Amino acid sequence: MNIFNIIPIKLAVFSSIYLIILIFFAPVIDHLFTTLEEDRQLNENNFKIMIEIISHAVILSISWYFLHKYLGRYLESALGVKIKPATKSAIDFASAIALIGLQRNLIDKLEYITFAHPFRLKDLYG
Repeated sequence: MNIFNIIPIKLAVFSSIYLIILIFFAPVIDHLFTTLEEDRQLNENNFKIMIEIISHAVILSISWYFLHKYLGRYLESALGVKIKPATKSAIDFASAIALIGLQRNLIDKLEYITFAHPFRLKDLYG
């Protein structure tokens, strides 16, 4: 019997591998974008900050897609197990939370746009 066929062990191993990879990979994506403080120093308006938020989210989505497409297949072949839908859902959930949670610049800008300075029509055209 393969030890990786025991569901709690499989979940723990797969989630741990994904999280370790994300801990190293996610900050790279975050550092591709400026911080909110840098945006304030450059006097960027809310529209420019919103474009950067959308760009950041698109890059995260693309990165997450490729991570799951290739890492899942690699782990299945390396560990000799099949990832079933329930395991895949658990891994997707844990890795999505980790990937988004490690995006400090994105979180700061979302809080700024949402709470501190909500969009007004004059901001878009002024």
